[in-house]
Amino acid sequence: MAIYRKNRQTYLNHPIAPAVPKSNAYIGVTIPFNNPNGIFYQSTLNRDQLFSNLRNLLLTSKGERYFLPDFGTEIRYILFENITDEDVFIEKIRDNIISAINEWMPFITIEELTVKINVSDDGRVDDPTHAIGIKLIVKVDRSNIYLPIQIFISTTGRMQIEAIYNGTS
Repeated sequence: MAIYRKNRQTYLNHPIAPAVPKSNAYIGVTIPFNNPNGIFYQSTLNRDQLFSNLRNLLLTSKGERYFLPDFGTEIRYILFENITDEDVFIEKIRDNIISAINEWMPFITIEELTVKINVSDDGRVDDPTHAIGIKLIVKVDRSNIYLPIQIFISTTGRMQIEAIYNGTS
């Protein structure tokens, strides 16, 4: 145990290692991984890391990750199915999100999940920026961390996920 502490102390004092104040220790890596400095963006807040992990789960399609073929959702596949009944379509998306969160992030509870299709009666999209809007509010069990997010899906299947902090993203 003393060797581990010594090695860890050596790492933290190494000139390449980032200087991390003890009150702001990094707890995880966030996505996207496109930091221009070449180092992954890191989070110091549980809420930011929760958003990053949830975003990673929802944006990953099942079968996309090696050795974890069941990780992710099938939202992109559901989008391109023939829609015969809007209620069934909405329920498929809801069930897929709920089952993915229950399986891979069981420590959070879904407080609200609303799926809206922005299609008019004649088949045209009412809002050209997205065809489907999803509002998801989750809460970390045994804590007071709430995370409201919005998911927008375009007609081409592009997904955009935004966290809503105090009414703004």
